[in-house]
Order: sequence, then C-alpha cells, then structure tokens
Amino acid sequence: MHDLANKLYDSISLSQGISPNPVSVSYEPGTEHIATKHDVWTVSGWKENEVQFKGSHIIDQIEKLQLEIANDLVNNKNTAPRPTYFENVDNVLTLIGLTESAKRDTGEVSTTLTHNSIGTGSTAATESDTDLETEDTGGSYARLAYASAGQRKVASQTAKYGMVWDDSTVSAAGVVITESGVHWHVSNANSIHARVTFTAFTLSAGDLFVTQINELHQNG
Repeated sequence: MHDLANKLYDSISLSQGISPNPVSVSYEPGTEHIATKHDVWTVSGWKENEVQFKGSHIIDQIEKLQLEIANDLVNNKNTAPRPTYFENVDNVLTLIGLTESAKRDTGEVSTTLTHNSIGTGSTAATESDTDLETEDTGGSYARLAYASAGQRKVASQTAKYGMVWDDSTVSAAGVVITESGVHWHVSNANSIHARVTFTAFTLSAGDLFVTQINELHQNG
C-alpha cells in the first residue's frame, strides 16, 4: 500500500505541475540555475469490469480516479477500484522529436503529436532513439490517435496526453508491454517525439492499459 501511495503522490503532483522530487542544482560561474523534473509518464493497468474509461476523457478520468484512491489510502477506505499495475517513469524526449518541435515553432513543419504506440522492447530509452525498439505488430494493432481514441490537453504550462489500450487494440491478448511512445505520424518510422520503457505489463483479455504523460514547458 505504501508503494502505491508514494507512486500516486508522484503522479498526482506531476499532473498538477508540481515536482515531487528534490530540485537539482547546477552551479558554474555565470550559469547557475535550478531545474525541477516534471516530464514523467504514469502507466497503469486496470480490470475493465471494475472501471469505465472513455478515451476522449481519459486524462480527466484517470486523474480523478487517482485522487479517489489517494483519499481511500489516507482514510483507510476501499471505495475506489485499485490498479493492477502502476509505474511512474521519466519521459525521454528524442533528438528527432526536439528537432521537429523546433521546426514546428519556426513554421518549417505543421506536424502535431497525434499518436501513441506500445511495444515489447526493453532497452532503456535514450534521446538518440528514432522509434520504439520493438513496436507491437499484427492482429488489430495500430498506433492509436489521440484525436479519436485518447485525449490531449494543456493545463497551465503542462502538455498532457492520455490513451487507454485493451485487448482489442493490440496484436493479441497476452502481449507483454514494456515500452511506449508519442508520435507525430500514424505509422511512419522516425516520427517519435518521446519514448519510455518500464517493467513488463501483460495485457490479458479483460485488462486495460493506460498511458498518461505530463510534459511541462518551463525555463531551465
């Protein structure tokens, strides 16, 4: 319970643009600055017979549910459904993603971040990544569009992206998910803005898998 409570605290804080971690200080003459970490994904698993998620409202629904669970834990109650899996992982913005964002700002491209992907690769994410290591394939799998299957929104300076996956949107029930990404194209390679890896989640029949991204835009 304490592990879930700590992870919930981090996730809720990040969704509100608050860093739960100590600040990091970089000091060199003339370049002193303080930076806080807010770019984090929360990935979670649920039983679809216990929760009702609507893709177009997934950010609002998952944040509300996290607050309800946190309230339960504080008050020693059990009124809200519990996740079967819950992890917070640092967001890794790729170099090609940062370049695309810069070109978007200067009007050289008109792309937006449109799709979420999942995969089975376990090599740690790095800024040099250009795709998922092993994107899911086959069956009913395709990258899911935030515009139709998920939710995107901005709260203050935090960009939020949310998606819910079930056994009908992956290659097959039983797929072991260990990575996820945000893309600016439905299927093209070399279109990944951010990638994360995490401990394995097996999406079986009747399971839901939620990706929740908080990306704060701030001065360094």
